[in-house]
Amino acid sequence: MAMLSACEKMVVSETSETGGAQDGNVVLRVSQFEQTPFEAHSRADVNNYCTRLCFHIYDDSGQRIQYVNQKQEDTGFGTASFSLDQGHYYLVVVGHSADSNPSFSANEKVSVSGKNLGDTFWCCEEIEVGEEGIDRSLVLRRIVSMVRFIPEDDIPPTMNQMVIKYKGSRGTFSGLTGYGTTNAAQTVELNLTGDESQYEFYLIPSDAEDAVSVTVNTYNIADDGRITSLTVKSIPDIPIRRNCITICRGNLFDNQSASKSVFITVTVDGDWGENVEMLF
Repeated sequence: MAMLSACEKMVVSETSETGGAQDGNVVLRVSQFEQTPFEAHSRADVNNYCTRLCFHIYDDSGQRIQYVNQKQEDTGFGTASFSLDQGHYYLVVVGHSADSNPSFSANEKVSVSGKNLGDTFWCCEEIEVGEEGIDRSLVLRRIVSMVRFIPEDDIPPTMNQMVIKYKGSRGTFSGLTGYGTTNAAQTVELNLTGDESQYEFYLIPSDAEDAVSVTVNTYNIADDGRITSLTVKSIPDIPIRRNCITICRGNLFDNQSASKSVFITVTVDGDWGENVEMLF
């Protein structure tokens, strides 16, 4: 897998494909998403989890040979076909719902663009092309974690924006491992209607036992653009796990920094893995 480090920086365009031969000898089908009820492998099922799929094939020198970028409205969404010479290849597939396709850089980083990260899926596999054709079903793994705040105190009545700041990886990850590769300052803005009872955002863990410290700021944005700061809350060491939701319960709007936490593993929540519950 380390051979991919030879790749030159590549920004994936909106072009549908540079490969994708309809009668190719290698057919790749997204048949399942990790931790989702995928009994019927149909086009409609793929649509439930992402609006874009990006298939990238590399040779052993790290050169990208072919790629196919698909949108949800494309015919055959979820299946890509390639004509490849005999040999050994690497495949990286990313499923997401951002406004544009991700970029790939020389050190195997993949960056999903967009103001706020959404649900993101990935797989990396090796392919050996011989005399016989290949028809492979792919399982994409969810590589994001979700942090969900459930406040137990009164919500500021004029609050219409929440800004969450943390240091870690948001939309940039290794194409080989699916784990986050940056430790930069991140900002997530949530524009609110006043009807919310919980607040959540996605991020990508940097390893199997990751944690982030966050600061939650709330504001009122007036019609004339005037900004009034309402509350600020610092919460240290929130555990994040790939394919899991971390639920944070406590006083979110009391302007007090959280000092200690209790962690409880609870039951499976729908399509996700086991939740992690945090009291602050």
